[in-house]
Amino acid sequence: MRRAVSALLLLLCTSPLLAAQSPRFVVLAPHLVEQLYSIGAGGMIVGTVEHADYPLAAAAIPRVGNYAGLQLESILALKPDLVLFWQSGSPAAEISQLQRLGIRTAGFEPKTLDDIATDLERLGSLTGQQTQAKQQASLVRSRLAALRQQYQQKKTVRVFYELWDEPLSTIGAAAWPAQALQLCGAANIFADATAAYPQVSAEALLQRQPDLIVQPVSSTEPRRLTDYSTRFASLKAVQLQQRAQPNADLLHRATIRTLDGVAELCQLIDRSRQFYANKPGASPQPMPR
Repeated sequence: MRRAVSALLLLLCTSPLLAAQSPRFVVLAPHLVEQLYSIGAGGMIVGTVEHADYPLAAAAIPRVGNYAGLQLESILALKPDLVLFWQSGSPAAEISQLQRLGIRTAGFEPKTLDDIATDLERLGSLTGQQTQAKQQASLVRSRLAALRQQYQQKKTVRVFYELWDEPLSTIGAAAWPAQALQLCGAANIFADATAAYPQVSAEALLQRQPDLIVQPVSSTEPRRLTDYSTRFASLKAVQLQQRAQPNADLLHRATIRTLDGVAELCQLIDRSRQFYANKPGASPQPMPR
């Protein structure tokens, strides 16, 4: 019995998350902030980065930097029990420096839609919100399964996914939005790109002739969109008015709301699919190999 009590005391002393009455988290990625709020742990966040704007309560959290750089003194002053960061989106040099200073960190790197559920469960373990996290993760998995069953067996729609207008940029097979296209039964015409987010030429786009042009739009980070009617009037997708503008704020963050964005994207792609089904011969020629 004495040995068991000693082991428990050792665990409490060596784990600041358990020892602290109110755990303090600095969270260096907007999607992790959103995930924490979704499992009821938003009140534990004492510092975050720019663009952590959902839910509305997140706007009141002190800012300690952005994807380009962190304010290390501000982070240390907040005395966090744990710093959560995005492995490919947080400044690596500053993360390493925090670790050298003895600050506990935990890195996250969602690569698939299924990782949304996995990360929720991990966050639940770190915050003591296991029950809520498991419930949300189960809902994510159920909804993903339903979306896959609904769309993956449908006729393929070939898509150009515009990520940026100038230079014209899109997504490769390894990019986060690529799997949403795949789930919706769409084919990315630049899936063979070696980079995750490649720049492409006008000539390459004209040669590959997508069925549908997807231009995600954001209300929080507005950007200029390509004027396809002027710049790419010879594209059949332009002539047939096959363009879609899904919500980038939903699609581009690995959170529960991503599934709302995927559902919207699938509906838009399905609308284009039905358009071509009702117009035999309207679809562009297959992409050159």
